Formats: sequence, C-alpha cells, structure tokens
Amino acid sequence: MDHTQLGRAGELALALYALVTSDGEIQLYTPVADDDHTDATAGRRGQVPAIAIQVKTARDVDKAGQVEAKADFPAGQVREHPAFLYAVLLLQSVSIGTMWLVPSPDFNRLADRRVVGTREIVHFFASPDKDDRWSSYRVQPLELGTRLLQIVDAQVGPLPRHLRGPGEGMLLAGRG
Repeated sequence: MDHTQLGRAGELALALYALVTSDGEIQLYTPVADDDHTDATAGRRGQVPAIAIQVKTARDVDKAGQVEAKADFPAGQVREHPAFLYAVLLLQSVSIGTMWLVPSPDFNRLADRRVVGTREIVHFFASPDKDDRWSSYRVQPLELGTRLLQIVDAQVGPLPRHLRGPGEGMLLAGRG
C-alpha cells in the first residue's frame, strides 16, 4: 500500500472500531476532501459533532521499535484545541495493534517540533509497548468507543466552526 492508501485504511479501521466498540453510539462523519487535517468529526448518535480527529497510521515500528507519525502545517498555524484529537494507529493487517488518542494541546506540547521553510512539522515517536511520554494516551483498540464517548461528553456545545469540515452545521431549507 502507498501512503495515501495506508492512511485511508487507518481512517476506516478507526471508524469500524469506534462504531462497534461504542455499540453504535459514536457517529463519525468524513469530509469529502482531507485538506485541513480533519479526517473525521464525531459525536453521539443524534447529536451534532463534538470532536474533530486527525488519523495518522503506521504499518510497522521503526528501527528503534517506535511508531512514527507527523503532521505538517503552515508555520505558526499548528492546530490546537481540546476538541481536536490525533489518533495514531499501528495498523497490523486488518486490526489495530496499538493506538494513541491525544488531544492536540498535549500532542503539540509533547511532540518534537521544527520549522522547515514555511512549514511547521509536529513529530510523534512512541513505543507501542514501553512506558514513554505517550503511554498515558495509549488506548486499547476495543476500548476506543468508550474513550471517544468520554471525550465527546466532556466537550461543551458543538464542534467550534474552525474545526468543522466544509458544510458541517449548515441548515438547508426546503421549498414549499
């Protein structure tokens, strides 16, 4: 698989695990185009989306035994909001082997960061099975739905406008 296919497989795996492990209580919505670092928005069934999720997917650990993920933003525009989460997945075949769910303020604080030209790169390195600075964000894949529901329920009100995908929150009026 190429990078784009692997990323899409991770998004689909996250959606499947979230749906099944929340017993259908989590609804994920996917934008038509992923051009703003939002792969999905999510909320409780029957409610407006409360969180935005950027999914990062790795197939293998690196030579040091760590999972690597990075996000690339225009310099000075790294997204940071408690309702914006990074989901980093180690996707082993068709199952999630290890995953982390990290609110963006924590992700941005703990990740390695550097500016290259006009871009700012936020870099994640974590061990799938050893204690490190990311351990507290590790989520058992079969507990994903429960954890997402806790995060959704902790948010006050709908997803802020700057975290919504295009068209979300629009009301369409019918002609009578």
